[in-house]
Amino acid sequence: MKVLYATYRYNPTDLDLGSSLDYECYTAMLHAGIEVKVLGPVTDQTLLFERIEQKLGSIYKKITGKSSLKFPLSTVWRASMLLNHAVRIWKPDVVFSLFPSFFVFYKGNVPFVWELDTTFIGQEAEWPLYGNLALNISIWEEKKALSKADKVITMSKWSKDILINEYGVPCENIEIIPMSAALPEDIIPAFINFKEEKRLEIPLRILLVGRVYERKGIDIAIEVVKILNHQGIPTILTICGVNEKSNDLFAFTNFVGPYRKNDPEQLRDYAGWYKWANFLLHPARFEAAGIVPSEAAAFGTPTITNDTGGLATTVKHGESGIVLPRNSPPEGYTAAISDLIAHPEKYYALCKSTRQRYERELNSRMAGERLAQILKDVVNERK
Repeated sequence: MKVLYATYRYNPTDLDLGSSLDYECYTAMLHAGIEVKVLGPVTDQTLLFERIEQKLGSIYKKITGKSSLKFPLSTVWRASMLLNHAVRIWKPDVVFSLFPSFFVFYKGNVPFVWELDTTFIGQEAEWPLYGNLALNISIWEEKKALSKADKVITMSKWSKDILINEYGVPCENIEIIPMSAALPEDIIPAFINFKEEKRLEIPLRILLVGRVYERKGIDIAIEVVKILNHQGIPTILTICGVNEKSNDLFAFTNFVGPYRKNDPEQLRDYAGWYKWANFLLHPARFEAAGIVPSEAAAFGTPTITNDTGGLATTVKHGESGIVLPRNSPPEGYTAAISDLIAHPEKYYALCKSTRQRYERELNSRMAGERLAQILKDVVNERK
């Protein structure tokens, strides 16, 4: 089977780019024995009117605080024309992409599969970013692409419901593959002694992985750790991905990273924090799917999070972590953590079921097998 992999922004052979999803999908196809040809990236702005458009967008954001078009129409047109040409020349069995841009003006007869974590309607409902004109054009682009998709893969029930109710995509055309860890298998332990490696001892070890301070809820995490320490539960918080120095304002807090996953030594250091932690704290104000809970699950580290975006699919409540109500205050996280450390056997059982869920559906091998099967099914159905 020949798959044309259309990538808009990131080179899928580079593990460090984006959320690593491009890399994960690309390598999954190769592992399945699929012949893959990459089309793109197509992000270079070369024409004068495109540079003007980009400059106006920057000015607009400074004035309004709102983003302009994520996928400018000129670039969408170019991406679609590149795809139309590549399909005619290479004659793939199916086209795959993580972006709608290639399909807005797509004219080919080759089936295509689009994988996405969220839609513009979904994101705007929980974390508004765009001005009205940009949002309306973006939704139009999505609807044009969706109308031509043979299959849509998304990462959560939350996103699937929006695709059905807001975009009119038939239920049978949607598949859910939870966001899986993109860590190489040789960095994942084959066996974990939970009572030894996740031992509840003083100080309690909490990890947060994220680079966007407000959206990832880093301020909430710091407050949670302050409360735990004030309650007499000595706790250390390590924040991975933010370049700040610990000081009196961030007592009990350690900043590390960011790390490059393409560097074997940095990758080991990065993965080591998941092994170190008793909990991954992920109090995000919005997360379309979230890759770090799946990475934590590889090390049997349960995630404490809230039901925003697609997190309730990435983290199954009571199985791979605790999912609190959306926008829970710091006290909610504190109570969940306190309950688990007051009942060690309950905590160790959660660590075990967290790892089991990783082995069952949150690892890249299983996600890749599902993706490969969906692509094959689409090709067979079209034939």
